[in-house]
Amino acid sequence: MNIKKYFLTFASATMLFASCGVEDLELGNSTTEPVDPSIAGVEFAADNAKTFELDPVSPTFELVVNRTATEAASYDIIVVSNEDDAFEVPAKVDFAQDETSKAITINIKEGAKQGEPLTLTLAINKNDVNPYTVGLKEISIKTTLIKWESIGRGYWVGNVINNFFGVSVFPLAVDIEKATTANDIKFRFECPYASVCTGDDGYGYIGYPYNEESDLTGNVENVVISVTKAGAYMEPIPMGLAWGYGEMYMGSIYSNLSDNLDSYPLGTYNATETGGTIVFPANSLFIQDNDVSSACKSGPSVLYLSLSDYLAASEE
Repeated sequence: MNIKKYFLTFASATMLFASCGVEDLELGNSTTEPVDPSIAGVEFAADNAKTFELDPVSPTFELVVNRTATEAASYDIIVVSNEDDAFEVPAKVDFAQDETSKAITINIKEGAKQGEPLTLTLAINKNDVNPYTVGLKEISIKTTLIKWESIGRGYWVGNVINNFFGVSVFPLAVDIEKATTANDIKFRFECPYASVCTGDDGYGYIGYPYNEESDLTGNVENVVISVTKAGAYMEPIPMGLAWGYGEMYMGSIYSNLSDNLDSYPLGTYNATETGGTIVFPANSLFIQDNDVSSACKSGPSVLYLSLSDYLAASEE
């Protein structure tokens, strides 16, 4: 990846502030329109989470709203967009005297779709906003209703990195969760390539044997595989490692890099009494490195949903 770094050098621009707190500084320059001192300075806290996964049994979450005013008052919460009209949002946020931070509770209505993100965008009335502060005057949230349950340890055997590098393919131990929605069955596990190897459990490595600490990017994402009648699909994710050419990514080719299902098939879920397997054949997944994407054509990549399924395949 080409990373361009721009450096600004300021000559003779040292500024000394004596006995001056942040609250005394005004952002902008001499042409900046001054702020009416009566403005309440209402905004969404900058550190609010932007994504939520909620149990359908308890479909609520909170957002923090801050202000600079101190008198008791109420302020409008404006709904900019509400996907499927799925969210119940309070019309106002109420502050007591001297209260400068308040959490509002948002509910998702009964019957809202599950397993897919729902988007909500909220804003503060412009008459209550100080445009020069760092909080959010508008916020967009993605919320997914889904119930994950642990199904235990499984094993990932991926013909992925060996498409770019001459490495062996090993079984990697992963702890798997499962969720069932109206439209699909989902499986997820922490990406095993995003860590160094810390040993093995007798059947697979815990972490990736070829990694060193310096190879890790800090991204530790979940691999999410959705199974529908059409097949098994892997959401594209950063893999959490970079071997000198930028962070690697992997995921299903179909619907991301191509719509040719004959050339780039989805995976197949084979259920058994002990869990089963999900098999992505050659040319089903891609690996990306240094902005170059390539089909994983070295062989199939398989998720064994239990030790029993892994051992059964090893005996074949």
